[in-house]
Amino acid sequence: MEREEGAPEGAHPEDEEAGARAAAAGPPPLTEEEETFRLRESEEEPEPAMAAAKAALPKPSILFTSPAKRFPWPWIIGIASCLLGGVLVGAVIMWFGGYGWMAKHLKVKGQAPAPAAKVTETSKVEIVPPPPAPPAAPGDLKDLELSNQEERYRGLVNAKGGQLLLIQGKVKNSSSQPRGPIKIKAILTDPQQKAVKEREFYAGTVVFDDELQTLDPEEINRWLDTPGGRAQKQILDPGESQSFMVVFFGAPQKLSGYGYKMQVVKGAVASSQSRRK
Repeated sequence: MEREEGAPEGAHPEDEEAGARAAAAGPPPLTEEEETFRLRESEEEPEPAMAAAKAALPKPSILFTSPAKRFPWPWIIGIASCLLGGVLVGAVIMWFGGYGWMAKHLKVKGQAPAPAAKVTETSKVEIVPPPPAPPAAPGDLKDLELSNQEERYRGLVNAKGGQLLLIQGKVKNSSSQPRGPIKIKAILTDPQQKAVKEREFYAGTVVFDDELQTLDPEEINRWLDTPGGRAQKQILDPGESQSFMVVFFGAPQKLSGYGYKMQVVKGAVASSQSRRK
């Protein structure tokens, strides 16, 4: 029996028929271990198409990196310059009329002007001091000098004589001869410089405040009218001084603006006979 042409040598019809059936049935089923190994390989190795797409993507540019930090000095300098300029402009405006405008237009509401200070009687001179140039004394009295004159009246009220005005001081014998007794004249003047009271008295009397308030006015006047006064010293030696005091009874209650004048009216040269007394 002859072989058919084109058939491979050694091939059997049974084998060809078995191969055809196997091709029609497909590949044999995989075992469980083979299936697990195949899944691992698919996870670890990406598909060729996906790997090629990733490789084709461009690399990140340097623009995507974080920008370098910049120091904020320019902003600080700019803000400081603006503030300084505003202060300078405001100072110039205030200098050229700003204060006057504020004083005129920004007055505090409801604030009443301060009342003018009232001049009270206590702010005035209570007693006008003696004039600097009293009437000239006679030629024989120019060496009898008055000094340390002082007036008092606050709190001095006599039970019988009313409000008192007290003027006290010293008289000095500046001559080269004994003089005395010394007699002085006191004149009380009102605010218009008019004489309202006058009193002549002898030097040598001093009365204390408690006595002025309690003694009878007649007793005090008797001392003032006696040569040598209460001290009973009529003659002053050269260079010697003597205290004096005059009391005005019934003086005005308010003595604001009142004044006084004092003048020596008697002080003859003492004779040897009068010195022996």
